[in-house]
Amino acid sequence: MASGRVIGVIPARLGSTRFPGKVLAPIGGRPLIQHVYERLVQASSVDEVLVATDSVEVDEAVSSFGGRALIVTEPCATGSDRVAAAVRDVAADVVVNLQADQPMIHPEDIDRTVGALERDAEAELSTLAFGADDEEGYRSPDVVKVVAGRGGRALYFSRAPVPHISESAGLSPLYLHHVGIYCFRRAALDRFASFPRGTLELRESLEQLRALENGMTVGLVLTERRTQSVDRPKDAAEVERRMSAL
Repeated sequence: MASGRVIGVIPARLGSTRFPGKVLAPIGGRPLIQHVYERLVQASSVDEVLVATDSVEVDEAVSSFGGRALIVTEPCATGSDRVAAAVRDVAADVVVNLQADQPMIHPEDIDRTVGALERDAEAELSTLAFGADDEEGYRSPDVVKVVAGRGGRALYFSRAPVPHISESAGLSPLYLHHVGIYCFRRAALDRFASFPRGTLELRESLEQLRALENGMTVGLVLTERRTQSVDRPKDAAEVERRMSAL
C-alpha cells in the first residue's frame, strides 16, 4: 500500500445532466451514495472517508447513515476539483477520488489502485480498468475507454470506441473499460486543480484528460472484476438486480 495518510473523498453533486438527483437514488432501500461510501470505508488502505457535496440534501443523507460530509460552496468544474477544494486544509499524503456512480467497486480494487502509487514511484495518480468485449459498451459514449501503454500507464481516455479495431486484428479484450476512481499523490492533486481545463477535457467531458494534457503520469491498474456504474436510471435498476443476486 501507499505509505502515509490516505483519505478517500466521494464528490457528490446533486445535479446530474443524465440522471438528476442520482446520488440519492434508492438502490435496495439505501441511497446510491451510501453504497459507494461503504465500499470506500471497507478499503483497508483508506484512513478516512468523506463526501464532498454542494447540497444540503446530500449532507443530511450522509449524516443519516453515520457518514461525514463537507459542503463545498465554491464553483467546481469537475469532481476532482471538488475533491481538491474539500481537502485543502486536510492532512493527507494520498487522496482517493471515488466517483459517486461506483456502488459495486470492490474494496480490494480500491486498495490495489492506491498501492499502484507505491509500486510506480513516477506515477502522479493512478486509476482502474477492466477488459471488456461487449460491442454495446465499446460503442456507447456512456462507457469511458482507456488506452494503455506497455508500461502499465494510461495513454488516453475517450468516450469514442478506442482503440480502433481493424477486421484483421482479432484481439481480445476489445477495449479497456475505465472505472471511476483516481488516487492522487497530494501534490499531484494540487497541481491538477491549478491547471485550466484543456481542449481535450472539454471535448470529451473527461476530467482525467486534464492530467494527460499537462504531462502528468497516470498509472493504470487492471482488474478482472467487472463493475457496474450508475449513469442513468436504468443502471440503478441493473445494479439493484445484480446486488440482490449476490
